[in-house]
Amino acid sequence: MVKYYSTERWKAITDGLKEKILRSADPDCVCYLNLAGLKTVKVVYGDPEAYKLISREFAWVLTDPVEDPDATVFLWREPDVRSFGENLFGSELKYPGEDCYSLIKVTDLSLEGHPAWPTAQVNLDSRTIHFSDGDTYYYGTESFDPGKWIAEGHLFVQILFRIMNGMPSSKLVHGACVGVDGNGVLICARGQKGKSTLAVTSMLDGFDFVSEDYLLLEREKDSLFASPLYSIMTLSPFMYDKLYDSLGRARFMGVGPFKGKYLFDISDFRDQVKWHYPIKACVFPEITPDATEPRVEQCGPVEKNRAITHMAHSTLFQMWSHGFKQKQADQDFMLSIIGMLKGLDFYRIILTPDIYANAECLRSFVGTLNHSGCR
Repeated sequence: MVKYYSTERWKAITDGLKEKILRSADPDCVCYLNLAGLKTVKVVYGDPEAYKLISREFAWVLTDPVEDPDATVFLWREPDVRSFGENLFGSELKYPGEDCYSLIKVTDLSLEGHPAWPTAQVNLDSRTIHFSDGDTYYYGTESFDPGKWIAEGHLFVQILFRIMNGMPSSKLVHGACVGVDGNGVLICARGQKGKSTLAVTSMLDGFDFVSEDYLLLEREKDSLFASPLYSIMTLSPFMYDKLYDSLGRARFMGVGPFKGKYLFDISDFRDQVKWHYPIKACVFPEITPDATEPRVEQCGPVEKNRAITHMAHSTLFQMWSHGFKQKQADQDFMLSIIGMLKGLDFYRIILTPDIYANAECLRSFVGTLNHSGCR
């Protein structure tokens, strides 16, 4: 469903919403996120519970206030998103079903720099309302329950994705990164391929750590660097049981809605977390239950292209799973990821059911990497 609004009406809507949020929020309900030193985001939240979650999920990128942030996000709790959407955008906004979106376009508002992000978009299935106006983003949710927030938090990460995506040499991607002694490896894979388990097990084994889910990539001439975004991790009940004795400083947050995965705050692992961490190679995990021991093999051109495609597709799926796809934006993102990763060597790591042996295999492999930048 698409509705068109004049600039005047759109301004009245957004001004009224800002006033509502600021009126209900404490003046101190503001925090800032530093995205790898490249972008700073101001978050205005209308509910103290929101900050509790942000401080756990983004502990590693929280920063001191800045005078001129690159973007602002208004975040608030809205008990009845459906009624709110109808009141905000007009009674003519009707919803044909629970799993639907309503797209609102402004007739004469320039969206340069945000070609893939609709002006306004209502998602009833995940009980959120989110839209943008230039470099200002609005995100309302019915609940700040940790499990629901992490599920719907993909939408919040989508906002950060759009803020970062306008930069040609930097991207927010869905991937993992660990390393040893300044040698980082980027783990490329879609979900359920062993990426997160390998990264988490490695972190618990003392590796340098950047991420097991989302991270920020930055290309500088012939070198590639990774910086963290999330300070949480998710584990399946099965993996939680296997890693139970190693979890140590990880703090249980709740049970997520995706396959009952457990959520953990890992902000206390800050001593292992690295920013602007040099990437020396990419590994492409492959779970092989019949393998007796893990091993690493260099990828040929076809496997390398497959690994890059996995990372790009996985990122796009995560970023657009709750939104409207834009083919040109997808193509541009794919080309940018290919350009950032094509100079790296790629390796396939054969994973066995022994997760500790897998981590030890990765440690041995990282030890063979030199300290030069990627080609």
